Amino acid sequence: MTFEDIRRRIEIEYVAGGYGLGWRLLASPISCLNECRVAFIGLNPGGNEDTGHARLAMDVGSAYVEERWAGYAPGQSPLQRQVQRLFRNLEVEPPHVLAGNLVPFRSPDWAALPNKTRALAFGNTIWTELLRRAEPELIVTMGGTVFESLAAQLGLTRMKRVASGWGQVAIRYGEADGRKMVGLPHLSRFALLGRPESERPLKMAFGGFWKGELR
Repeated sequence: MTFEDIRRRIEIEYVAGGYGLGWRLLASPISCLNECRVAFIGLNPGGNEDTGHARLAMDVGSAYVEERWAGYAPGQSPLQRQVQRLFRNLEVEPPHVLAGNLVPFRSPDWAALPNKTRALAFGNTIWTELLRRAEPELIVTMGGTVFESLAAQLGLTRMKRVASGWGQVAIRYGEADGRKMVGLPHLSRFALLGRPESERPLKMAFGGFWKGELR
């Protein structure tokens, strides 16, 4: 697997699957594949048009810190701030997290993406290769679709769930391919970080990876 091979495969699938709003894979530098302890995987890039952000990977830094999203100052959108707080509690620097989208193809929302089953199968294949190369100790997913798709792909075992402290929304966790896997709800809708009611559930789900009080 080379990165140019990944780019080529994504561009071929982008055309074949009928996607038309651009694509994006990693929100972190490619170097994370050689030094990451944590992977953080969302569903797909959102929006109605190609943003002009780097497609394959960041040159430096993390998109969750460096980029301007939804008209906010760089790194200050609600989702970016939630993810930054997550990384602080895991005591990992954002540029050292292998972060990205399971499905690289952009859409205004998940319901609007064409050929979703095909897109998920393609994303699973790409991320299985990325995770095999990077060998993170912890895989964090954001959104139920990402957790369920990768859990099936990686063979999640001993899955547990704990109420997140936000209504009936749960955090799921277990072991997948010899690694800890934690499935969070989408942090743009359920801002668990900084919420006192969610502190105990987060500690329980992350276990020894959780390094301190909510920050």
